[in-house]
Amino acid sequence: MSTESLNRTSNDIETPNINIDVLNQNKRSKKICIHTLNKRLISSKKKEKFKNLVIVSSVLLSVGVMSFIIT
Repeated sequence: MSTESLNRTSNDIETPNINIDVLNQNKRSKKICIHTLNKRLISSKKKEKFKNLVIVSSVLLSVGVMSFIIT
């Protein structure tokens, strides 16, 4: 058994070049304004309520039209 096959791998291990400043930038705390979040929540609830109202009214209108046509 020869040692040439064992010598093929290099003993030099390169360490990656890591920029520590980039890693520290992610640790910054971001401030969140509660008032803007509440406004977004209220506006999304209004949109969802309006969509539900449109769906229910269209169902009731279609049932009314169908009952008018049948009779």
